Amino acid sequence: MNLTILLLAAVAFVVVAVMTVTGPLLPLIAEEFGRSVGQVGIIVTAFAVPYGAFQIVFGPIGDRYGKVRVIALAMAAATLFVALSGLSRTLGELAALRFMSGLCMAATIPLAMAWIADEVPAAVRQPVIGRYVNGLVLGQIAGGALGGIVAEYFEWRHIFYVFACATAVVAAALWTRAEHGVDRSAHARPLREVLAIYAGLFRARRSRRIIIVGTLEGVFIFGVLAYFGAWLRHAHGLDYARIGIVLGAYGLGGMIYAAAVYRLVRLLGERRMVAWGALLLGSGFVLFAWVPAWWLCPLVLLACGFGFYLFHNTMQMQATELSQEARGTAVALWVFMLFLGQGFGVFVAGRLIDAAGYRLTFCVAGLGIATLGAWFARRMDTHHGGPAH
Repeated sequence: MNLTILLLAAVAFVVVAVMTVTGPLLPLIAEEFGRSVGQVGIIVTAFAVPYGAFQIVFGPIGDRYGKVRVIALAMAAATLFVALSGLSRTLGELAALRFMSGLCMAATIPLAMAWIADEVPAAVRQPVIGRYVNGLVLGQIAGGALGGIVAEYFEWRHIFYVFACATAVVAAALWTRAEHGVDRSAHARPLREVLAIYAGLFRARRSRRIIIVGTLEGVFIFGVLAYFGAWLRHAHGLDYARIGIVLGAYGLGGMIYAAAVYRLVRLLGERRMVAWGALLLGSGFVLFAWVPAWWLCPLVLLACGFGFYLFHNTMQMQATELSQEARGTAVALWVFMLFLGQGFGVFVAGRLIDAAGYRLTFCVAGLGIATLGAWFARRMDTHHGGPAH
């Protein structure tokens, strides 16, 4: 099991790196294609929307045919579209290829979370998820840092070739693991049964609340984070290499969280992890908009990253308990709503930035994050065991 978790963390690394790499590249791509940064933000939305939308397809497929097997096949298919992204001649082509990359990679992280939830008891799952999160964190660091460095010293398209090779390698490695032990279900669920599961999750008060918070998390957090690199370029005039390094501090905050997750769970408990994580992250968004010197930005982003994982990892833990009978299907719905929120958030934030500027956008998002965390912390159920009505 430990080897499988390690390989799933490697998949998470590649997926998050591919997802976030465009952040520091937005100003450069905007310049090449003659568009505004807000308009070029479509390549972020183009990945996020199918990544979220197709969760509801891959969740039941993973439950039926084996989560690890489906993840490996999806990564193999994604290799082609990630590589072709580097050959894009227009913004439309790049957006279309990012769409297909997001569609294929939709079958990865949620199914991995569901597989861990199937294999690890709830009482000890949070620390195990914390170890898995290391892959997510390192991918976030790599996406920002490598994207910035490549943009500064190489052709920006080359980063997609590098990530395509990484995607192919982890797909092959995970496939060998899938062949050793397939976690397939005993029967295929008909569409009517799958839809009934989704409807039941929306009817249940507890699961509906978790889904709503996940959606708003996508709007306020993921939707606005896409423009942090562009803000560093606009406000502080940083070169792309430094932009990537500064953005990497966000991931370092996540690594601090992962190293301390055992103690944090015992010290704070899930309720306070959500409240304090959201408050720290929301405050960081506001500070990021107003710090007078660029060298202060990594410190702010370090705190933001720590707060994010304090909040987000606890939300993921809650999502893994939405349904014990169809865990992949339920987690897929939660992630679908999360990335639906991201796609909407990127679009709205881009328009708001073009109309009113970065600072107002970041402040609105920060206030929304802090309020969301405080609201959910008062209402969350820390006793796991499936949807509560």
